[in-house]
Amino acid sequence: MGGDALTEGYYMSKGGSDGVVLTPQWFKDIIIEKDGEFFDPCPHPRPEGYDSLTIDWPLDQHIYVNPPYKRGQIGAFVKKCNEQFKRGANISLLIPSYTDTAYFHDYIYKIENIEIEFLRGRMKFVESKTGKTFKVGLPCPLMLVTFKGSA
Repeated sequence: MGGDALTEGYYMSKGGSDGVVLTPQWFKDIIIEKDGEFFDPCPHPRPEGYDSLTIDWPLDQHIYVNPPYKRGQIGAFVKKCNEQFKRGANISLLIPSYTDTAYFHDYIYKIENIEIEFLRGRMKFVESKTGKTFKVGLPCPLMLVTFKGSA
């Protein structure tokens, strides 16, 4: 599934012409090389009526999540990742490294079988309409959180 319309993580940004920017392919390739093809609960374009926060995610496939980076959305997806992890899901979650938030302390920090990798530098995302990489990186650092479920 990696690379098609159902596996393109996104975040909301004022930088994109439609407000949606995508994970760069080189980063998705790293996830695929490490964990195999993945399910992305944050597809772009999002099918009408689709809400990844209300469905169970697959347990038989790695999950890569690059949620909307809007206030309130990140925490909702971190909580959902933790819930799906408890069901046994294996998840890679790309989010800003805001370590002072309640969701970081409640659902990520110091929890067994959850690993945190702080990414060096500022990732440059891809504008969804043009497919071009932004010249300037994200204004905040990122972390890749790996939830190692039992599935």
